[in-house]
Amino acid sequence: MKTLCDYSKKDIEKHHKKIAALVNDPKYICEKCARAANDKKALCKPNKIKDE
Repeated sequence: MKTLCDYSKKDIEKHHKKIAALVNDPKYICEKCARAANDKKALCKPNKIKDE
């Protein structure tokens, strides 16, 4: 699976529905690029978002 961190602008345009599903209700944030997703496999360096 390609991580969100590796998506180019063209990839984002081409796969916007898939990306929208991955970023809906995020549970993880990438320590490398600060992108967020609900599946840690979608990020290259995921870190669980802590509830406050």
